[in-house]
Parts: sequence; structure tokens; C-alpha cells
Amino acid sequence: MTPRAAIITIFAAVFGLAVVTDLIARRAGSSVRPLAATLAAALRWRSARLLILATWLWLGWHFLAR
Repeated sequence: MTPRAAIITIFAAVFGLAVVTDLIARRAGSSVRPLAATLAAALRWRSARLLILATWLWLGWHFLAR
């Protein structure tokens, strides 16, 4: 497995984990907050918005630059 394939596999696993966590959070009686609510709470602060933007740019650069 090439390093690129390994990195893509790891990112896919993290994305899958986020989806599963979000589905668990949407069940009735769950104490876990859904991803949308967590992201909305994080976007209240400017530093968090900049960090999310930087992460989005980094991911785009690494996946779309080739």
C-alpha cells in the first residue's frame, strides 16, 4: 500500500466514524450531540471559524492538488 492510499484510507475511516457517531447522536435519548449542533456551537468563536477554514483548505489542497 502506498503512503497516499494509506492516508486516504485513514481519512475515509475518520469520516466513517464521524457518520456513525452522528447517526448514534440522532437516536432518541442519546446523550451525544449531533455533528451539526457541535459545529454550530464551534462556529460561535472567530478562532474556531479560522481553524475550521484552515482545516478545510488543508484537506482540499491535499486531495485536489494532484
